[in-house]
Amino acid sequence: MGGSSATRRVSLPPEQVEYVQLILLAAVIGVMAALGHLFFRWLIEALSGLMLGREGNLFGIHHGFGRVFTPIILVTGGGLLLLLNRFFPGEVLGYGFPSFLETVNLGKGQLRPRWIVLKALGAALSLGCGASVGREGPIAQIGGAIASTLTQLRKLSPERAKVLIAAGAGAAIATTFNAPMGGMMFAQEIVLQGENELGSLTLILVATFGAVVTSRGIIGDAAAFTPAHFVIDNYWEMITYGALGLILGALAAGYIRFFYATNGFIRGLKIKQSTRLLIGLALVGVIAVPLPQNLADGYPAINAALRGNLPFRLTLCLMGAKIVSSATSLNAGAPGGVFGPLFFIGAMTGATFRGIAHSIAPGLTGPAGSYALVGLGGFLGAATHAPLTALLLLFEMTRGDWTVVLPAMITTLTALVVTRLIERESIDSYSLAQEGKTLAIGHDRLILTQLSVAAAVDRNPRTVASETVLREVMRVAGETAQTTLPVIGKDGELAGLIVTHELLAFLGESMELGSVVNAWDLSRHLPPSLKPDDNLDEAVQMMEHEALDELPVTDHGPHGKFIGIVTRSNIARAFNRASLSTAALSTPDNSIFWASGYRVSRLRVPNGAIGKSLRELDLRTRFEVTVLAFQPAGANGGFAPLGPDRPFQPGDLIIAAGSSPALRRFERELAE
Repeated sequence: MGGSSATRRVSLPPEQVEYVQLILLAAVIGVMAALGHLFFRWLIEALSGLMLGREGNLFGIHHGFGRVFTPIILVTGGGLLLLLNRFFPGEVLGYGFPSFLETVNLGKGQLRPRWIVLKALGAALSLGCGASVGREGPIAQIGGAIASTLTQLRKLSPERAKVLIAAGAGAAIATTFNAPMGGMMFAQEIVLQGENELGSLTLILVATFGAVVTSRGIIGDAAAFTPAHFVIDNYWEMITYGALGLILGALAAGYIRFFYATNGFIRGLKIKQSTRLLIGLALVGVIAVPLPQNLADGYPAINAALRGNLPFRLTLCLMGAKIVSSATSLNAGAPGGVFGPLFFIGAMTGATFRGIAHSIAPGLTGPAGSYALVGLGGFLGAATHAPLTALLLLFEMTRGDWTVVLPAMITTLTALVVTRLIERESIDSYSLAQEGKTLAIGHDRLILTQLSVAAAVDRNPRTVASETVLREVMRVAGETAQTTLPVIGKDGELAGLIVTHELLAFLGESMELGSVVNAWDLSRHLPPSLKPDDNLDEAVQMMEHEALDELPVTDHGPHGKFIGIVTRSNIARAFNRASLSTAALSTPDNSIFWASGYRVSRLRVPNGAIGKSLRELDLRTRFEVTVLAFQPAGANGGFAPLGPDRPFQPGDLIIAAGSSPALRRFERELAE
């Protein structure tokens, strides 16, 4: 057969190429999170060997009378933490997981790259000296910081970054417990607060499984906990497991409130942060003198309880000791997480409950290790309000033993119901709720949090100078639809704010003051104001609080240089633009069918439009097509409004609206 054969070049749609890139990035994040976990684990072992090991042997704290010197080891660690905090103030001390969740869910999803080292070093020092904290919160933040660093390098949008940070956190947790499904659910249920999108779940799964595969390839199929074989002697035991759930639920609610009451008490002490930390760690050391198993995260004691090797009285004492020492450690400023203490308290509670239940109804009670294991998961699920995370972790800890599922579900769900009846906030959301913040944010508010005030500011509103007399103020107020009039000082700063309905009330009560009273006299002298980098959700909340429909915008503070005003209608327009862009980006098909005969499409700019602006192309007149938004070539930050004089560049994407024939004619005629 003669002639030349032509090869057809197949090109994938840009959104498919982007999604493949995201999957590859998630895999890279998983691998790096696993390496970050291994580094963190090595650091903990090294510092534990140095402080609890060598220094502990020097003082003889591991036997006999030498235990009374245990507080010295903790105070030594506190001194090192204060030294680290001196170089990086505000980034080392305290329980930082709630602020991590706030950054991911309510912020722009940007974590500082140095957190990768700081969180690891701070928590390793804390655990190395014996502070009663967990390693799981810091490792989640380390994984999230790794992911955030990569997303910032790739210049991904906040929404993409948020999912990948959660994937990094979940991957780090997955390697800690050798539990990819548990890590996945941690990311979905705790970090993303139950956000359910198939695309997000896929990225998280890629990251968690990639992390576990990497970890197993380096250190083998090791697990943090090694429980005994789970046994159910009698299915009437489900009654006993239900009773355990009732106790765990009440205890979890009590622990949450005790934890933050301790925080309030310690913060209320009129002493320096450094003194609080050293005294708090010394107290933890005193508790550890009779109960050395309580030091650090207590993993060896947890494993002993899971194998049923701890006596009843010891588990009861350890349960109480961990409640007090963990709240003291974290609220005094020791860096670390709360997962480890939750595991410890839950396991000891389960083992203690089993001892009591066995003495009352031996026929309805199985092995102590089984109750310790279910107690661990039930208390975790109740305190974090994350039952699926707890259930999957238990399932994977037992190497997929289905026997544990039914009692674990009964205990965990019962505990969760009881906890939520008493305390609706979880251990991580409680402090945010105290500040008036909620992580359970709706989709609409989530969009507003991603938009800055600068996107909705009117930079040319009607204003009055501070010396403007009342008669002139009334004239300006009568000529504008604004419900407020910003009062501007001589240097362009915001001097005050006149609310028109307050102006009318003033006139109704006053005599003829038209030439005596000026704008300054009429205005609020400490007006509510916004800055350009505030988000629109904050603007809406402030409008609700101040009962205003408009707010002034300044460059900084209440009396900064005046920039413009933000109105509810401007916020609504910015929100609608963002919603439309979000809808276009999340739809796998390029076409979004709108009404009968019309649609919104995402298109690459035709060749004939390159170098020309919207004003030059006059698309509405020529084709009855409207360009709603555009994304510059090579940008990853989403779509934005397009100015009429900005020329199109090769590779630009646009969102265009019109009838199907009009859109086809537009693409065809400008194709060349």
